[in-house]
Amino acid sequence: MRVLFTAVPIHGHLLPVLPLAEAAAAAGDEVAVAVPASMGHLVDGLAVHPTGPDAAELLAENDRRTGGADMADMRDVFPVASFFAGTRVDLTFDAALARAREFGAEVIVADEYDAVGAMVAAALGVPLVRHAVGLPVSPPALGPAMEDLLTPRYAERRLARAGRFALVDPWPAALHGPRWSPPADRLPVQPRAYAGTAPAELPSFGGPPRRARVLVTLGTVLLDAAMLDALVDSVAALDDVDVLANVAPGTARTLADTRPNVRFVGFVPIAQLLAAGVSVVVAAGGAGTVLAALGRGIPMVLWPKGAEKPMNAERVAAAGAGIVVDEPARAADAVREILHDASYRAGAERVAEQLRAAPHPARVWSALRERLRTSAAATVTGS
Repeated sequence: MRVLFTAVPIHGHLLPVLPLAEAAAAAGDEVAVAVPASMGHLVDGLAVHPTGPDAAELLAENDRRTGGADMADMRDVFPVASFFAGTRVDLTFDAALARAREFGAEVIVADEYDAVGAMVAAALGVPLVRHAVGLPVSPPALGPAMEDLLTPRYAERRLARAGRFALVDPWPAALHGPRWSPPADRLPVQPRAYAGTAPAELPSFGGPPRRARVLVTLGTVLLDAAMLDALVDSVAALDDVDVLANVAPGTARTLADTRPNVRFVGFVPIAQLLAAGVSVVVAAGGAGTVLAALGRGIPMVLWPKGAEKPMNAERVAAAGAGIVVDEPARAADAVREILHDASYRAGAERVAEQLRAAPHPARVWSALRERLRTSAAATVTGS
């Protein structure tokens, strides 16, 4: 079976789908990943089909279309909807469809925000598998705003929507809302934090031994150096912690810092950062960071900004696995509370237990493949 994996060209959208792609390849299926050439290095050991502009080009064009509106301010969801369902579709769909036809794709696996992958599945008439990235609680207005942009684009191409064949979901029950019930087509999967292909050199700290280490990261989407610095400044004021601060790719911020308990690093895979003795993660609440930290039982301090991050943060707090702050100055007090109150680590460990108990991607692909085989057989029988 030829399976094409597609994702919005952002680390936090591509990386979560790769474990399933690797499982499909290991099972003997022919797998390709459609991403911009600039992201090909993230796809280790799988065929890459260079497709469409990268995020920087898409964001620049989206800024031109929307007047440079702030995509982190979700009081107006149009700029974000435009990026996913307008700009990226217009600049990527034709190339993606051509690549899919050349490959002979029989199944499309697309991240949940990937409108291009869904449109390609519709054009080819093949099953569409969705891979969840965040919780199913995006800002309520985002879905309708995306639909408003997608409807005329489907009509222009005379395409009917492809129904979802299945949903692969890495979020555990502990982080879903109290009224959540799993959809019938849901396949839970164990998430895997991105580890990269080679070990990175992390800086050492020269302070007293056994100081708590705090990771401050905004993930790979928020390129806000001022926001990162504000969080680092707050936490670094504590006299009993070392601060490891991760600067996202493309962020205009030097790595130099003179404080003895602060070290800035460039892009390092999240799994390697967390393995460096981290006791608390201070972050913006992106899906990949949340699942990676809690998957290791590490509690969090979250100052959520943009998209679904406030909802992610709310669920982390509800699970007793972290504290949400409304300004960076409060981060230090929150870190201190977590370090001195074992209940937060216990809450994070409860989430970790559910994540570890979820099916491995290999099992999920086996179940999904059987569903696809049965569905194809039923279609042939009924025709």
